[in-house]
Amino acid sequence: MQKAFTVFIALASCLSWPTQFAFAEGYIGFTELKPRDCVVIDPQRAVKLPASWHKYLTFTKICPLKKEQSSKAVVSIISVWTEDYLNTKQAKVWEDFPYTIIVDDRMNVVGTLPEIFPADAPAEPAVYFGNWKSEVPTEIRVDVYDPTVAGDHYYEPLIWNEKQKRYYMTDKEPKSGSRPNR
Repeated sequence: MQKAFTVFIALASCLSWPTQFAFAEGYIGFTELKPRDCVVIDPQRAVKLPASWHKYLTFTKICPLKKEQSSKAVVSIISVWTEDYLNTKQAKVWEDFPYTIIVDDRMNVVGTLPEIFPADAPAEPAVYFGNWKSEVPTEIRVDVYDPTVAGDHYYEPLIWNEKQKRYYMTDKEPKSGSRPNR
């Protein structure tokens, strides 16, 4: 009986390993952006978005990146909820959706994510933000769970350039596997 229990525990550990360690369950000093923290964008703010977004405004959400729950967001992520949009269509054909953008509190675009959050079908990006300077996260990380043959991958972090007031990524090519925990 003891031997069977030990084999069961070992097997259960092996089967759960890929999901446990896929993205190291977050990063010290970083917060994972959760889709539940995003809300439908206010129409007055939405009109400031580029024209390529107007078709999707009903399915566009804004996600504040806050240091603490009570903080005011200086930076937010805006994204089309692609699955919600496609669920309203008879033919579920992937469109040329605009990439997720990062905006400041005046709706100026200050960066672009390399994937569409929360779903860039069939991939699911996880967004982490941290390394705070005042109320601005100076680093945004994008890790992607991808069930296709391409597999999981991650991108170099988007780094805040204080002088230019923008986020930049030094290398936009995806890196295969999980991010080394630096």
